Amino acid sequence: MRTNKILSLLALVVFSVMLVFSACKKDDDDKPSENLLENSYFTVENGVYKNGDFPAQSGSQSAPEIESVYGNTSVLEGGSNPISIQSSSSVKEVLIGVVGVKGYYTIPSNSLKSADETYLIILLLSQEFEKDSFVISLAIQNDQSLVSAHQTITVTRVEAGTGKLQISCSWDRLNDIDLHLVEPNGQEIYYGEDVSNNGGFLDVDSNAGCSIDNINNENITYGDTAVVENGNYIVRVDLYSNCDVESNTNVVVTARYNGQLINPATGTNPYSGVFTEADEDYGDEGSGREIMTFAIGTTKESGSTETRIRFDYPKEEPVTKSTKGQK
Repeated sequence: MRTNKILSLLALVVFSVMLVFSACKKDDDDKPSENLLENSYFTVENGVYKNGDFPAQSGSQSAPEIESVYGNTSVLEGGSNPISIQSSSSVKEVLIGVVGVKGYYTIPSNSLKSADETYLIILLLSQEFEKDSFVISLAIQNDQSLVSAHQTITVTRVEAGTGKLQISCSWDRLNDIDLHLVEPNGQEIYYGEDVSNNGGFLDVDSNAGCSIDNINNENITYGDTAVVENGNYIVRVDLYSNCDVESNTNVVVTARYNGQLINPATGTNPYSGVFTEADEDYGDEGSGREIMTFAIGTTKESGSTETRIRFDYPKEEPVTKSTKGQK
């Protein structure tokens, strides 16, 4: 009888432990999964995050096929990347993720900018990714849920400032596109005047004068000591030189304030558009396509208005200014 009581007690203990373990496991399952892609790599415009492994290629001969993939192989923290996929197959959605990282995004084909069976995917890079390089994986899925063979793009990080205010431009061809930002005081930051009195700085200037560096990004940043002046800002992009590129150029521009995408007064953020060879103008100050305006207002913290102190920064002679000035 004593032995039966001991066995019954042990069984009760084991059962209780199993109940606790089961409850803990259920709690863990109910917790939302961390989106490592968003936190450490990128989000995708119009993309829906899926917590799971990237879908494998379907073995069926009816699986869709990607004919070509084209995107920027250099990326900036807080920047963007236009990636185009061409396929003559029926496309229900595009799948995109990072090789070796759990999770992926799906983008419905009807939400993508497309022309001639080419679909444009806009990646918005995290301001905090620290990998020097990573591999983007892409596939397409048709109405029968069949998945194409995977295509990849290896991207490399380019050092760039994020700061309190960050304006970035990315494009997908080897030509010279310029980013311009006009501050509320009227001063314009661009290749010919790369540091403003407020401390705004064009710290990445790519393919200057068709000296191709393959970076295909430009970036304006306001660091910790810079002044983000209250008022209205104007963002422009300009095709300075097409550099003998025969195809059209996809370009994406983003504007972030304190790490968040700004809601612009005019235009869109992110902005995406196309340059053709006819847009080449060898432009200087005031040139380019106005694609966005936004306002920065008075920042209030703890009920008080933030005091902004203005500094006059010494002008730095940009490395690329003399290159373009020779034209």
